[in-house]
Amino acid sequence: MGETESEATNIVAPDGDDDPVTTTGSDSGVTGSDEQDGMSHILRNNAIVALGTGLSRLTGMLRVIVFGVVIGQTALADAYDGANNSPNAVYELLLGGVLSAALVPMFSRMLEEDDHESAEAVVGTAIIALAILTAIATFFAPWVFRVFSLNPAEGLDVDQFRTVGTALTRIFLLQIFFYGVSALLGSLLNAQRRFFAAAWSPVLSNIVIISTLLYVPILLHHPDDRIPLAEVLNSPSFRWLLGLGATGGIALQALVLLPAIHRAGLNLRFRFQPRHPAVKRLVELSGWTFGYVMANQLTIIVVKNLAEPGSGGQDAFAKASVFFYFPHGLLAMSIATTFIPEMARAVSRRDKAAFIERTNLGIRLVGLLTFPAAFAFLVLARPIIGLLLQHGEFDSTAADNTARALAGLALGLIGYSVYLFALRGFYAHQDTRTPFVINCFQNVLNVALAFALSPAYDVLGLGIAFSISYVVAAIAALYVLNIKVRGFSAVDLLRGIARLVVAAASMGFVMWVVVRPIGANAGVGAVVKVMVGSAVGSLSYIGALTVLRAPEVEHLRVLRDRVRLLRAGSTGQ
Repeated sequence: MGETESEATNIVAPDGDDDPVTTTGSDSGVTGSDEQDGMSHILRNNAIVALGTGLSRLTGMLRVIVFGVVIGQTALADAYDGANNSPNAVYELLLGGVLSAALVPMFSRMLEEDDHESAEAVVGTAIIALAILTAIATFFAPWVFRVFSLNPAEGLDVDQFRTVGTALTRIFLLQIFFYGVSALLGSLLNAQRRFFAAAWSPVLSNIVIISTLLYVPILLHHPDDRIPLAEVLNSPSFRWLLGLGATGGIALQALVLLPAIHRAGLNLRFRFQPRHPAVKRLVELSGWTFGYVMANQLTIIVVKNLAEPGSGGQDAFAKASVFFYFPHGLLAMSIATTFIPEMARAVSRRDKAAFIERTNLGIRLVGLLTFPAAFAFLVLARPIIGLLLQHGEFDSTAADNTARALAGLALGLIGYSVYLFALRGFYAHQDTRTPFVINCFQNVLNVALAFALSPAYDVLGLGIAFSISYVVAAIAALYVLNIKVRGFSAVDLLRGIARLVVAAASMGFVMWVVVRPIGANAGVGAVVKVMVGSAVGSLSYIGALTVLRAPEVEHLRVLRDRVRLLRAGSTGQ
């Protein structure tokens, strides 16, 4: 679920058959100097992406905090969340898979071959398709929002809720066009190995949204401090402030890429050629990826409705998800960005040993960094939410609901991070069908568990369903990869993962024992709990890894030293 899942669809690697890699020597024609220089560029680009992603996540977190302070966890918050999900859902369902499946490798090949005509046909046709899709979606705004409000909360004025949601949805659906333009321009830049603008542009979007939210208290004055749902209908200025704040941010995110395109020398002419071979090839490549994305979006719709729109449950789950994705985006994706080119290079060289070594090491490093975050969220969910969100209109009840959702999601970070990295192994072989099948299995399991658990445990149950489904899917993905790539031992890898889980669980237990008697879950008490828990957790995790003699620690040191060496080498050149 969520946008982070679609990150897995962005990798289409060199050509190859079903099991194209065989064990070879180092006969690749690549000298040590060339390889070091290539790795230096990869790590430098990874640093740019990681820093941009990190700042984007931080400003995104700040956006969530400001929204909670200003709006609270109300029916209005759920209407906003449902409306803001609409452009994401429509875009991902109809074009997200197509645009993410093969754009970067396709543009890379076109630009290397100086085939600007094909690139122009893809860009021009996609822009027209985006404009048409945006117009159609805007016309059907009432039905689009209704999809996210099929199961409204009891006691809610459903007609008013849907009227408000539809009004916001009409404005938010304009984002579809800008999401698509951003994907097109970002892919062109990445194909040119220019990563800065695309990685950092989301920061501007968050800043715009934060600025408009901060203006809300100035625009509106309510004696009870709560902004009623009807205010969106009664105050056109408030409606447009909320709508254009989010949409304007996404538009800016796309438009700031234009100067970067110009500086890259990509002065493409507009061509609308839907029957061009390049356009047809893009659609063909994206077939399974389209199904992958559709399965994710349908699950999101089900989960959002099980959270009872209008009750504040949607908002609680959405805010908890932002916290959940933070360590994955900051840690796991940074590692993946560094390792994916090497995995793809190993496949292209038919070097099975290198592919297996890189995949194993990458998954273990992902686990080393994200598993402790999972148990920290489980233990510190309430004080973290209390510290960062329990201010202004975001009261203790809202904090309790959000913390319950985060606690349910917490251990899912273990399965989620391993699962998405494991899928890279299939994409490195240009296999998009297997990830689609595994992903369908994960989504069906998620939905089934959500229906079973949400009646008794509400947002906590939705989080638990997510967690269980991804842990099971991660194990399944490793098992299938074990079958696909002979010599890849899923059993050995799972033993290493289990060792990391034991270390992280030990850390979580120590944290729980230490922070349990400390103060309240808001204000100073929350500050103390989070600080003490983090310090104790870090020390106990290192201690547990040492006792268990986890080899991943040494791998991390080697990787760190390698980065330093490459930096020194690039500086000296």
